[in-house]
Amino acid sequence: MKPFLLPILGIILTGAFFNTNATNIGSKAPKLQIQHWIKGKPVDINKADEKKIHVIEFWATWCGPCRTSIPHLTELQKKYKNKGVTIIGITDEQKQTVERFVRRQGKQMEYTVAIEKGDSMSQSYMRAFGQTGIPSAFVVDQKDRIVWVGHPMNGLDEVINRLVKGTFDLTAEIAKEKAQVRLQQLSVQYWERLVEGEKNDQTKKIGAELLALVKNNAEVSCNIAWAVLTDESVKYRDLDFARAAAKAAFEVSGGNQPQIIDTYALALFESGEIEEAIKLQKKALSLASDQQEKVQLKKSLDRFQAAKKQKK
Repeated sequence: MKPFLLPILGIILTGAFFNTNATNIGSKAPKLQIQHWIKGKPVDINKADEKKIHVIEFWATWCGPCRTSIPHLTELQKKYKNKGVTIIGITDEQKQTVERFVRRQGKQMEYTVAIEKGDSMSQSYMRAFGQTGIPSAFVVDQKDRIVWVGHPMNGLDEVINRLVKGTFDLTAEIAKEKAQVRLQQLSVQYWERLVEGEKNDQTKKIGAELLALVKNNAEVSCNIAWAVLTDESVKYRDLDFARAAAKAAFEVSGGNQPQIIDTYALALFESGEIEEAIKLQKKALSLASDQQEKVQLKKSLDRFQAAKKQKK
């Protein structure tokens, strides 16, 4: 991957947009290929059962985020045990390593654990759905369909709850996943154009479509605007996009978050709206509680005010 794409992808992926192969959502769950069942009874997920829901989580003993997720998965298993939910942790490590780890976890790891045969499941699940990191959870519904893929700490609870209640909308979930994939595609295309200095209608068009997808997410909108305004690799600073994205973040957040106000103020300043930028920067400074943040906000305010004096 080109290094200059990392800023924009980092913003998208940390803003709760999870990349999956949306065309596979709703497809039949691949068969479990298990070498060893370490904890719990063997499970057959491919028997369609209106009362059974399965969560297949890929993890490893050496993975910090995976270990962090273990108590949460145990909590979910206990909560939904009598609702037909079975959570299965899948790893590809040595049997002795996994047995020792599970034994040491004790009651913190109270769900089924298994070791896959070779990398068969990594291929049919992880790679098939575009997952490149762990932990990754796959939810299989009562009709033996994979209906959700994501980080076990980010949205899994809600999906299980909706499946149990019968309110899960697969069509809406597929549409959501497709939008997220489109978001990543647009992000890469837009950032490439900014870095290469392509100031033209096509760049504007891609930016407009990108903004339409992120404008209701204050964090992502703000961070993209900030990157457009400040990243050194950018040759074409699309001020119209940055101002619109920062404004969207400001409005969605309620206009009371210092970092978002700071970004909006910078976008206005770079667009020549110095008076409004100063007004907003003063507001950001008044709302800030962290001393280091205050210092940075004050530096920007001083810069804006100095520019105002020079303009006179």
